[in-house]
Amino acid sequence: MPDSHFNDELEAILYLVDTADVSELVQSITTSGWFDYEPLIVLRDSRVVVEGNRRMAALRIIGSPELQAESGISVPEDAAPYPDEVRVRLVESKREARSFIGFKHINGAFKWDSLAKARFAAEWLADEPDVRKVSQELGDNHSTILRLVNGWRVLEQAEDEGLFDRSKSDKRVFAFSHLYTGLTRPGMRDYLELEAGEDGLLPEKPIKQARYQELRRVTSWLYGQPGEPSIIRSQNPDLKRLVEVLANSRALSTLERTRDLTKSYDEAEDKTARFAEIVYGVVDDLEQALVLASQGYDGDSEVRKTVGDISRTARAINLLVKQYDEQQAAALRGDDEEDD
Repeated sequence: MPDSHFNDELEAILYLVDTADVSELVQSITTSGWFDYEPLIVLRDSRVVVEGNRRMAALRIIGSPELQAESGISVPEDAAPYPDEVRVRLVESKREARSFIGFKHINGAFKWDSLAKARFAAEWLADEPDVRKVSQELGDNHSTILRLVNGWRVLEQAEDEGLFDRSKSDKRVFAFSHLYTGLTRPGMRDYLELEAGEDGLLPEKPIKQARYQELRRVTSWLYGQPGEPSIIRSQNPDLKRLVEVLANSRALSTLERTRDLTKSYDEAEDKTARFAEIVYGVVDDLEQALVLASQGYDGDSEVRKTVGDISRTARAINLLVKQYDEQQAAALRGDDEEDD
């Protein structure tokens, strides 16, 4: 459980019941028996389980009527035999176990979500500050680990400084990818004044105190806070629009005042590029329509009316384009006359 802190064992077990399908594992063990296919990894001095917590939680519940009552998981009377002992591998520190645990959960069969991966990789980098080496040990792409760790460090600082509370997000599922993807974009990086090292890694406390207000806004815009609903409905297109707004001072001012991403993006959008994009798309569609018209038009009056509307709209656009060209030509003639 790389992203959790608990006061006692009961709290940890109940967390796993809620998040890790422990009831399913309890059912499997009580039905088919315990298969000791892989040792638990345990810290020698503290006896804390660092790998195999779900299996340990299931065994604790099977062996304890009190935990069964607390967790709401029942154990059948004809359950398979409970193991007298299980295999463990004792390690001196988490660092000793990291290569195996990291590969298993980041690139293996029992994958963590991106937030858990990010914290695990960040903790490893605190001991081994070579992101390429850590990436190789974890069996994942270097750029992926870089994005995850950078995202974690920004999020951790926001929470540590009281600027953001993940538990109060208005999102049912915490989409960590919104943050670590946004941080790869110049608009968000400049807004937060982020400075990465030569290896692309942000420092452990990447946000300067002077940018705390901006950090609070970004996390709130992405995930919401009490009284401040998230403005991101989906990563595509909302995240792209947000980072474009962050790079446009006028649009950003509107967003900070109104919290309206649609209105803000309308001010940031490159209208010339958008016009060209639409025109090229229309040309492709009309060429397909021309082919189909020659093969299958049946005289439908509504289609005829719509074709007429398209023709009138195209003439109006053509007129506007010609007017612009004439204005530009006149401006150039004026410049030439001034030069003479």
